[in-house]
Amino acid sequence: YDPKTANKSNWIKIQKGYLQDYFDFMAKHFGAYPYKQFSLIQGGDGGMEYPMCTMMLGGGDSFEGFTGLFVHEATHNWYYGVIGTNEAAYPWMDEGFTSYAEEEFMNTVFYGNELNPHLGAYRSYVYLDTSGLREPLSTPADHFHFNRTYSINSYSAGALFLNQLEYIIGEEPFAKGMKSYWNKWQFKHPKPEDFLRVMEEVSDMELDWYLSYYKDQVKSIDYGVEDIKNDKSGAQITLNRIGLFPMPIDLLITYESGRQERHNIPLLSMYGAKEEEGLQTHKPWPWTHPTYQLLVPATERVRAVEIDPSLRMLDIDLSNNKKQSEL
Repeated sequence: YDPKTANKSNWIKIQKGYLQDYFDFMAKHFGAYPYKQFSLIQGGDGGMEYPMCTMMLGGGDSFEGFTGLFVHEATHNWYYGVIGTNEAAYPWMDEGFTSYAEEEFMNTVFYGNELNPHLGAYRSYVYLDTSGLREPLSTPADHFHFNRTYSINSYSAGALFLNQLEYIIGEEPFAKGMKSYWNKWQFKHPKPEDFLRVMEEVSDMELDWYLSYYKDQVKSIDYGVEDIKNDKSGAQITLNRIGLFPMPIDLLITYESGRQERHNIPLLSMYGAKEEEGLQTHKPWPWTHPTYQLLVPATERVRAVEIDPSLRMLDIDLSNNKKQSEL
């Protein structure tokens, strides 16, 4: 870097642990960088990725912004570089997967290990969905009608494809799948279906429905808690699918004593269900049915029910996701 034009303190600081922490993090969660050398160079007009190299101006004051830019551009070496995703045909598999890994790393360093570091991307996605400007994720990079649609689709929606997939199949299979994708598809130029096959193998689930709805359509996800009825035998909870994009449902049930239980309703199209400690699984919800009734045996009164407290599902209306029972 040029000490006369760069913010020297940022260039010095990032070398003191942050670079090594970044490469260690990527190796642990996404795959080990395969080369012996990587260069961070001041130059260009902002930030740009190149094989084995990131060029960026890096003159701003914010060290967090400086680090985030480096992390994003460097992570391209995993997806457009080593794996070799077609950036023009599948920009969401390059920019999106890169953005997902970027936020995951930044969460460990700057965000305090938040439960969901992708809420900024979620807000952009909801804006696009409700604005009427959304286009299918399968749109080639240079065929979008608006640049903002390209940007949100490729960066935000691409990252959220992964974040929501983790919600669907569970944290352990997802983590295993990301490493398996790296190991299996280096230098082979995979398509979306190739990535999906890897995730089906590690999760033992059918996921074609997910790729089809997410990539090729513009239908929205919207679920709501319709009713909670307590009686001597237990509680009857009625859920509604309002949007046309079907999903499995995570439920958090809170009882009068404050005790909480985690429940999962798989989507029938998955032909499987995620397995997590403490998660109670129920009969699948067919995508054709707009309503689902869950019966919880009597132990004590159900006080509240909440859909997806992790906010990983891309529900465009959170106002109906939580309901208190009547006294």
